[in-house]
Amino acid sequence: MRQNKSDDILKPMQAGELARRAGITVRTLHHYDALGLLKPSGRTEAGYRLYHAQDIACLQRIQLLKNLGFTLAEVASLLQDDARHSIKTLVDDNITALNAQIDSATRLRDHLQQLRNTFAGEAEPSTEAFLNTLELLEAYSRYFSRDELQDLRFYTRQRATRAQWQLLRDELNTLQSEGVKPTAPSAQNLAVRWMEQLEQDTTGNPELLRKLSLMAEREQALRDYLSIEREQLNFIQQAFLEHKLAIFRRHLSPSVYAYLAERYGDYMKHWPPLLRRINQMLEQGISPESEIGREVAQDWLAIFQGYAGQDPKAQAEIRKVQMNEPELRRGTWLRDAQLDFLQRALAALRQYH
Repeated sequence: MRQNKSDDILKPMQAGELARRAGITVRTLHHYDALGLLKPSGRTEAGYRLYHAQDIACLQRIQLLKNLGFTLAEVASLLQDDARHSIKTLVDDNITALNAQIDSATRLRDHLQQLRNTFAGEAEPSTEAFLNTLELLEAYSRYFSRDELQDLRFYTRQRATRAQWQLLRDELNTLQSEGVKPTAPSAQNLAVRWMEQLEQDTTGNPELLRKLSLMAEREQALRDYLSIEREQLNFIQQAFLEHKLAIFRRHLSPSVYAYLAERYGDYMKHWPPLLRRINQMLEQGISPESEIGREVAQDWLAIFQGYAGQDPKAQAEIRKVQMNEPELRRGTWLRDAQLDFLQRALAALRQYH
């Protein structure tokens, strides 16, 4: 129904004209009248229903609410509270509800696609395998957003990555069955390749690593999928730490190494959260020379001084190793962009002071 711009008020209409212009039937108008939804404000001398401007506006509202999916009973309730249920509010609320439905349907579709990919080329999966996979997929959705899952190769390429993890896990089982310690070169070598595979499967994103590590810690479904236990994860983490310490041991004086070795593992636990912050700042375009950038540099210094101590000579000795040993960066999620950001932030911090 359109109103000429020159008309201030719509002229009253009889049921037939209103029904024609509204795209409904006269019977529908009579039904609305019987339900008390839309009673005409007047009658003609012959007794026919006569709809005035306010009635026509009410009909517009009724039709909008019906098109939004409300039942006539719900429409009647909504019409009783115009202030609370303005058309704009109703539209906004329904957009929100529809977006939630779309997200839910999209997540279900993603789960179904993952199920199809997981069992592609296989015979009919067993009920247990099917339910275990469903449990795992649901666990993923509790820790990662849909966009994050698209970047998580651990999730999107489960069949391909599972074969690679199978090889790493078999190697780990062999080492442990032979009584190999985390300090052994073979254990350290495995730990580095383990971390590099994990780095690859999390697309080098430390935030994805954090969430995946949290999921592995809390969700038995993921540990079952990988066929790995917590103590085995602890073995890998210890072997990875021993790998870093072995590099420092080759270059540092005994006293400096002894100080570092006692503290390095504890303080390096603070490194991943700092790396996530740097990543976020890079994504947001925040300058390393900014106040926030200098705060990151200050936090890095606190970590470094925690395991290096306050002696400038010892610090220089350790920094030399860090700068000249690229092996230290393997499996650490540290990329050139993050390193450049940190170096510029440190330079700005020194200049600021």
